[in-house]
Amino acid sequence: MAWRTEGIVLRVRNLGEADRIVTLYTEKIGKLNTVARGARRIRNRLLSPTQLFTHGRYLIFPGKGLHNLSQAEIINSGQGLREDLEKMAYASYITEVLDGLTAEEDPNSAIFPLLTGTLSLGDEGRFALAARAYELRLMAALGYKPELYHCLGCGESLRHKVFFSKEGGVVCQGCTGRFPDARPLTKGTWELMKRLLEWDFSRLNILHPGNANIEEIKGLMRNYLDFRLEYPLKSLDFLETLQAIPPPEVKKNER
Repeated sequence: MAWRTEGIVLRVRNLGEADRIVTLYTEKIGKLNTVARGARRIRNRLLSPTQLFTHGRYLIFPGKGLHNLSQAEIINSGQGLREDLEKMAYASYITEVLDGLTAEEDPNSAIFPLLTGTLSLGDEGRFALAARAYELRLMAALGYKPELYHCLGCGESLRHKVFFSKEGGVVCQGCTGRFPDARPLTKGTWELMKRLLEWDFSRLNILHPGNANIEEIKGLMRNYLDFRLEYPLKSLDFLETLQAIPPPEVKKNER
């Protein structure tokens, strides 16, 4: 029996002279590794729908090893993500995190809309915010929801002098000795994390936090993700290298 499902292309590898191995995250089945026969040929109908970050409808025939991707229809080409270097770097990070944290054929109803929402918000130019929301929500969807209200050590409800541990939650000042890696968490960033985790995703575009808050969450969540991932992320190094490049100087108009 064939699977008909929406999916987003997470990863693409060449196979032989003309085929592609396409890793999809699908709405109904979760992550799938498929083979698209002839997809690297210019006139092949699977050429465009198997490009990175493409959101499409796919017809897949199950196999013992790689599944067979037989037909595809594009919903969103993802072209805007591939043609902008910074967007491509962010999207690569988003998809690599998902690939690294999920097993094949393990469906999760919360993840596919989170992935589509994140890439859509990022394509609108809000990737810095979208990526932080994605990290928090993905961990929650996978059963590792960050604890933002009660101390991981003693369980007390927290209101001030908060720290955040790589184990995935807030820690009170009295318990920091048990969590030596815990970093101070500012009040504004703490409140922002709650909103990014709990608000309806469609509302997040009204948030315009300061860069300092975004960077603080980025550092805290990187420690948490490193704690859960089995290997370092190549895309993250590329993204950070890209962001470290200073923007070109804009010449002032002579008067």
